Amino acid sequence: MAKNRELSAAEHATIGASVGSIEMAIMRPAVFWKTELQQQRFSLARAMNPAYCYRGLPLAIASIAPITCIQFGANSLFSSTMKAAKGKAELNEFEKLLSAVLAGAASALVQCPCQLVEVNQSNHGSSMLATARRVVSQNGLLGLYRGYTMGAIREGIFCSSYMAINPMVKGWIHERELELSDNSTTLLSSVVSGTLGAALSHPADTLKTRLQAGALPLRPGEPAEASRISGPIAALKDISEKGDLLKKCFAGFSPRLFRLICCTYIYSTCTESLEALWHSATVDLVVGGTRVQVTQSYNT
Repeated sequence: MAKNRELSAAEHATIGASVGSIEMAIMRPAVFWKTELQQQRFSLARAMNPAYCYRGLPLAIASIAPITCIQFGANSLFSSTMKAAKGKAELNEFEKLLSAVLAGAASALVQCPCQLVEVNQSNHGSSMLATARRVVSQNGLLGLYRGYTMGAIREGIFCSSYMAINPMVKGWIHERELELSDNSTTLLSSVVSGTLGAALSHPADTLKTRLQAGALPLRPGEPAEASRISGPIAALKDISEKGDLLKKCFAGFSPRLFRLICCTYIYSTCTESLEALWHSATVDLVVGGTRVQVTQSYNT
């Protein structure tokens, strides 16, 4: 029986960079809407204006591609390491979740500075380089990592939702032998896992956005929020003093829920397609003057 070989961490990383870029190009407006709501400055005119909702798209794609590259590659690496350490071919559900959470936290090391620059570029309209220089000049190099802990929590939960929980839900649906097409099964599992991931990670996402947006003053002559809000606890206190804590922690939830459901579906379908394409690819080798095609699968 022919069985596809397991892709390497580098191959998974390449697929991750591709699917992340595709998803961001499609869903960029939802990211802008969520950020605007979290900063309590949402305007329908700005939300529907491509000049605003697609502002920073090249940077967003350039920043998300390495992130999903790291997430896919790190998850593959962590999974392989766990399998080797335990001497088994498959991980249990908890181990798959743990691997995905660690991959998400690892990706936040690169994602946090990129998103901080992205948020402040969206607020102030300056170039990426100019924004980064302003942040470093006012907050130091570590200022680029403002909000990292919340970002790591958010990415850990998000990665586990689409890398581990989504396949679990799909498997559960298949086990129940429901009369659903493959596309309907993928869509349903994306709704379930995307909703769970969005609900669990959104408070951390809100705190991350508040902390990152506070790196620079919103208006000239005013001090930046970073001068009085140093971390997540201080941000929580500030939010609670201004009104309903739960409501504000879930500000921007609707567009983010929409994006994560779509994101999970896009990631799932694109990953399956790219993995199938990768497995079906052939490599031409010249052996003794004869051209030989080597496929990406092996027989067991």
